[in-house]
Amino acid sequence: MHPYHWDAGLEPRLQQVAERVGRLRQARLHPAAVQNLRHWFRIHHTYHSNAIEGNRLTLPETRAVLEDGITISGKSLKDHLEAVNLSQALDFIEELARAETPLSEREVRDIHAIVLRSIDVNNAGRYRGINVRIGGTDYTPPPAHAVPERMEEFGRWLASHEPEHPIVVAAIAHAWFETIHPFIDGNGRTGRLLANLLLMRQGYPVTVLRVEERARYYTALDQSHTGELSPIVELTLETVERSLAEYERLIQEVEVREPAIEYLAERLASTRQERNPKYLGWKYGVEAIQQNLAETAERITEQLKGRTSGIDLRFMPTLVTEQLWRESQSRRQVIGQFSANSPRASFSCSLSVGEPPREAQRLMGEVAGPAIYVDLKEKADEPEHFLMAVPDQHLFTALYATGKGFNALISPPFRKTSPPNEPEPEMNVKRQVSALKIATDIWTYLIERHLT
Repeated sequence: MHPYHWDAGLEPRLQQVAERVGRLRQARLHPAAVQNLRHWFRIHHTYHSNAIEGNRLTLPETRAVLEDGITISGKSLKDHLEAVNLSQALDFIEELARAETPLSEREVRDIHAIVLRSIDVNNAGRYRGINVRIGGTDYTPPPAHAVPERMEEFGRWLASHEPEHPIVVAAIAHAWFETIHPFIDGNGRTGRLLANLLLMRQGYPVTVLRVEERARYYTALDQSHTGELSPIVELTLETVERSLAEYERLIQEVEVREPAIEYLAERLASTRQERNPKYLGWKYGVEAIQQNLAETAERITEQLKGRTSGIDLRFMPTLVTEQLWRESQSRRQVIGQFSANSPRASFSCSLSVGEPPREAQRLMGEVAGPAIYVDLKEKADEPEHFLMAVPDQHLFTALYATGKGFNALISPPFRKTSPPNEPEPEMNVKRQVSALKIATDIWTYLIERHLT
């Protein structure tokens, strides 16, 4: 038996969530769209869970470490390893969620071993051998000699707990585990992974506890040490509701798009027109960029509501046609408009396509089709930023640069002369880049340049 109690007034909301999960299971979603959303949750869970514990990587830096394997200047090796390890631990709990064997304390140690892999080899996956205190609270975890017995009891509960609502089960496990505090370090990240594992086993989506909720989270855990579980149940409930909202938004998009797609498919089949495969591959990539730019703007604006007033990011795409593709091979064509407003500043610019300069073609190698780029005058002191990308189905060959990258790509006599003390731009070609990565990099560049 567990030692916890919670407010029965939460039952209606818990029941509503269970019904929403049931509807989600029956929904017809494209596997690629679901995979993109899972990837989004992975990046955000990794960033927020690490940030709660003091990791210094930003959200864009976390994404860059996980997607591109790059090293962020000025950030410690530990910061990088924590991001990589937490992402790999999410892979592991996804495997455990699919397994049908009961959970035990062994799986908890395995999760912790991944969280501290290459960071603390002596303590990864091993219970603490010393007594500890938790800062900011009067609660003292059990002494080191009692940890194995407490974890054995916890493991028995994991393997055969009473039937409860999945959110309540996740909250109990999270609170109970943190009360034991069985490891020297990594208890918080392991506890949040364990809660997600129990939710995923019941068909619930991955949840993200935000770093902005840290104080409330610690208060809820502190109250759970006395047996009062209501605050941690409610917080877990809210994270599940947020995740479900993302999936429900995806379902709504499918419900709107599917009839139109079926109609267009019938029209295309009836006309029996042969389409240019090069154009279709290029079009697929461009539309993926457009969609991710629009969705990223919408999500950022939505997340800032209630915290920062007056922030509004938008991307309005232009219809991509075969005629536009052909014309872009001889002159620039606009495929979308950025706009952003904040209490401090505002800006607007275009997303365009056009044949890349010869120097860009030389750097990127054999790439087919007009390149995507942002119409924006660069500055000499620009940090590395997105310059252009050429799509190939769902991935891209992208060119990044520091300083005035476009100026360096233009052949004489059209190249503008730079001042003698202006540094030469540095070019960096990245291959197999996702549309989500490029969209995020573009918005990061625009926001940091114009709104911060």
